[in-house]
Amino acid sequence: MNLVSVIVPVYNVEKYLMACVNSLCEQTYVNLEIILVNDGSKDHSGQICDEFVQRDSRIKVVHKKNAGLGYARNSGLEVATGKYVTFIDSDDLADRNLIELLMKGINEANADTCIGGFKRISEDGVIYFKEQYKEEIFVKESVYDILFARMLGSAPNAHDSIRMSVWNVLYSMEIINAHNLKFPSEREFISEDIVWDSEYYKYSKCVKVVSSIAYSYRITPGSLTQKYKPQMLDMICALYNEMERRLGGDCIKTTRLQRQFFVNLRVCLKQERGNLSGKNKKEIKLTIKKIVDNCTVKRVVNEYPMNSMQFKAKLFLILIKYKFVNILGFLISMNVL
Repeated sequence: MNLVSVIVPVYNVEKYLMACVNSLCEQTYVNLEIILVNDGSKDHSGQICDEFVQRDSRIKVVHKKNAGLGYARNSGLEVATGKYVTFIDSDDLADRNLIELLMKGINEANADTCIGGFKRISEDGVIYFKEQYKEEIFVKESVYDILFARMLGSAPNAHDSIRMSVWNVLYSMEIINAHNLKFPSEREFISEDIVWDSEYYKYSKCVKVVSSIAYSYRITPGSLTQKYKPQMLDMICALYNEMERRLGGDCIKTTRLQRQFFVNLRVCLKQERGNLSGKNKKEIKLTIKKIVDNCTVKRVVNEYPMNSMQFKAKLFLILIKYKFVNILGFLISMNVL
């Protein structure tokens, strides 16, 4: 039975941490090392981590100065000794068979990587969304050219994306160590996961996608869609430009990346609602104007093959392209964007 490392970045999550770690200690796959990386928490999270060490010999704790989620994962990777590794966010939950199902996928396909689906749950644990994939195997060139392409976003005329998060995936430590793979900071890019994946899947040779939804992603008040981020436009543009550079002119992958950029752009606009941003109507209108005037936004909208889109998605891009600021403001205020 191969050792699996589970890395849990921890920062000010005393409310959820015990439930998260307990869900890992209770896994049916028992050959685990659970690495809790306390990223400079200011609440009792660090103390809770230390208490868990006394309760389960499989748990390790790393205490470090706060540097963010991406760098906390790197600190976990530095001490991980498993053949495979996965990541759990400390406010989320794992079903008892999460690791077992991912390892089953690895063994059945002789794969180096296994991807599962997930559930979104409310703060009190109520399930309100399930993302379940059909079982597939990707080998050799298809890993990067097909699977990773779908992680960038859906095709213009389809809904075929696979979420690029690292917390529903079992990765090969051999690949990670051989190529010295590291996470960037989420403080620079709004999604450090896709940057990581853009490197990892260049080297993966066989990936099994399983139908499991044994990971529970909890939406909390600090989640992306629940917390106003004044620098969000800059961050989604920085991510797009970085990923475009990494793709090196691959038109198929870039088109998928562009579609995901529009998903992020929609979230960027929606967060300008007055009850979230605290702005008045005039300030919201000025921010929307800044967004539609952004050089990256204008370039991506002009490049995208709009004719292949469905009506609602096409309408959104038309409103952006022709700078219908007042209509966008109205749709945002009505929460129908």
